[in-house]
Amino acid sequence: MPVITNGRPVNLSIDNAETGGSAIASEMDIELSENSTRSGRTVKKLRNKPQEDGENIDDCNEATNIDMVMRWADSLGAYECVLIWAWVVPVCLLAPCAFMNILLMTYLPPHHCTPPPVPPNITMAAWLNITIPRNAVGDFESCVMYDYVNISNTNSSLVAAGGDSDLGGRYQMAALKWWTQHPDDHPPNVTTGCQLGYEFSKNYFTETAATEMGWVCDNFYLIEHVLHSAILGNLAGCVIFGALADKIGRRKVFLLLSLKVAILGSVFVFLRDMWFVLRVRFVLSMGLPVIYQIVIISALEQVRDSRRGMVTSISSVFFSLGQCTMALLSWLTAHWVTLGLLTSLPCLLAVVYLRVIEESPRWLVSRGKFNEAAKVIRRIARMNDLRPTHEDILAKLRKDTTNDEEETKDEPSCHFCGVARYPHLAFRRAFLSVLSTFCSVVKFVGHYPSISCRTALLTVCWTVNQTIYFSIFMKYSLVFTNPFLGFFFTSVVEVPANLLVPLLLRRVGRRSLHTSVMSICATALLITAALLGQDYEENILGVQALVLLAKFCTSITFLVTYLQAAELHPTPIRTCATGVASLIASSFNVATPSIVLAMEKPWHSYLVLGSLGCIGAFSSLLLPETAGRPLPQTLDEAEALERTSCMSCSDSRSPDIPSMRATTNPANEIDSE
Repeated sequence: MPVITNGRPVNLSIDNAETGGSAIASEMDIELSENSTRSGRTVKKLRNKPQEDGENIDDCNEATNIDMVMRWADSLGAYECVLIWAWVVPVCLLAPCAFMNILLMTYLPPHHCTPPPVPPNITMAAWLNITIPRNAVGDFESCVMYDYVNISNTNSSLVAAGGDSDLGGRYQMAALKWWTQHPDDHPPNVTTGCQLGYEFSKNYFTETAATEMGWVCDNFYLIEHVLHSAILGNLAGCVIFGALADKIGRRKVFLLLSLKVAILGSVFVFLRDMWFVLRVRFVLSMGLPVIYQIVIISALEQVRDSRRGMVTSISSVFFSLGQCTMALLSWLTAHWVTLGLLTSLPCLLAVVYLRVIEESPRWLVSRGKFNEAAKVIRRIARMNDLRPTHEDILAKLRKDTTNDEEETKDEPSCHFCGVARYPHLAFRRAFLSVLSTFCSVVKFVGHYPSISCRTALLTVCWTVNQTIYFSIFMKYSLVFTNPFLGFFFTSVVEVPANLLVPLLLRRVGRRSLHTSVMSICATALLITAALLGQDYEENILGVQALVLLAKFCTSITFLVTYLQAAELHPTPIRTCATGVASLIASSFNVATPSIVLAMEKPWHSYLVLGSLGCIGAFSSLLLPETAGRPLPQTLDEAEALERTSCMSCSDSRSPDIPSMRATTNPANEIDSE
């Protein structure tokens, strides 16, 4: 089931229940695809010699499932190269631009009240000092101005002096009267709201949605509403369009979502009515993460097992680089309308991709569309100088699918989270489905309390990671004076984190790494709260370094959380339980804008985030260590996992804990021939 994780969507369901973590796991010395283990068959080495038309596919390999057929068809890796470098990489660069552009479009620059017209013989700087009060650090107040009308007792309000037809002139007269009578004194602290509008700094943006539509001061909460609308749309879209992609195909949903983003994204920047803004943003955000996810799912379904880790690593790195690219686009355009169009219209390129990228043969076979799957595999084979006949491929697919169905027909299904996996159930069955699921959950918890407890702990860890990740992203304009550099730094810090995780996991256990890094993250946030509590500014260098450290840490811990979720859950419920945990965490993520924007003092939000980090570190400490252990195949195996470290197992593979690559990866059997 598609869900949003770590600020980006992560695939939690491909077709088999094990595949949910294979992309990361294969890079980290485990493999989650157990197809060859279930069948118990030995796979012969594939041949790469060219075929002539009419030559039987069985003469070239003795593969026994769709993975081996795909490996034979793309024996030279030509299609994989196109898939990765012409599809995965470009989409990963463009997806965050449409997904995260709302954070830059709603940027609120420094501002103050618009003063009345400057009188003759007074400089603008002097007039601002006369009309706008300053805060404790010497900057002009953002939302108040001196109420000279009440100060001079000439009237009770500006409007009562003669209507609002000449507010500036009346205020100017009152201010000049005070200044003439008290040339050496500052006005008393009698202020009013901005009566004449606002002046925004144009050092970075010439115009943003916040400045153009007045989302400032008393209307600042509207920015929070827009962000809530976007997050809710992301959440709803992942459930709806994720299920739709499994039902009608990845390519069709990819085209549908891309056209929706291109059209609604272009319309959104021209809306000015708040009612339409919120609703269009919700619909626009529905399925934005799924665009990225469909690309990764489709790629992982078609590449070799040994390259799934590389695909995930590439996608993560280029997603972060895409966020950095958006900071560059913002700097070049400096206008939210232009930025919105530049990040939306490229989605029209999806029409071109549909002529280059094939539908996933694995999905076609799972839906019983053998004829279409055979056509796709034949086109892939021709890219690799192979010439199989359509009939040979079709016969092979039907034979292998029949064998796989016989082997897996008795495997337990995931009753633990039926509603979460099947959101398309008819309304008339919804109540019975919910009731049945609730009873199944209660029964499951009673029979498998350890698994249930670990799932709850993983859900807490997931929620903490998402909340901290998004909160730090939303604070880029508060922590950094330059919004472009702030967005760039909070994005680029993910790149070394993504590259460092596989290296750390080879030397440190999952639990140890998760707990220690999350503890560092929590400490950095709590120190930041303490500094701000001592009246330090949020944009000082020390706070910037601590915030980036926290972002770096949470980028690491989220990948580790995802890996732990795959390793702690057994095969029958791995995808389902992981999906439910992430979906719950994403639901709590709706509160993130309130944590960042609605707190009375800046240090309050850091205190909340630091406290959440402590909870996340403690929760991860209660999880069992999984490094070096085989993946649990059954519920009983997962229930029996001990809460003991097995780092010795990961360093020196003992006879009773074999390497996962040796036991579950079909490629090892091929290479051993």
